[in-house]
Amino acid sequence: MNDDFQILFELLEGRAQEVTGRAATPVPAELLEKIARFAAGMCSEEERDQMKKLLREKPDLIPVLVTEARALRQSNE
Repeated sequence: MNDDFQILFELLEGRAQEVTGRAATPVPAELLEKIARFAAGMCSEEERDQMKKLLREKPDLIPVLVTEARALRQSNE
């Protein structure tokens, strides 16, 4: 499995420990839209690479990605 998504899949499957961190800071709407597109698999290769880099630099955004991915899964069920 692609290591870039291993942590996300573990979070979605409930096998990983809960994500904890600092106090939540508001995510700008533009960034939230990019995260939602990434979660939905609607990014270009370049956008995807940029988002992976951003998530590595700002791991506090990973819970936002998880929330978006879970929301997509629930809407498909």
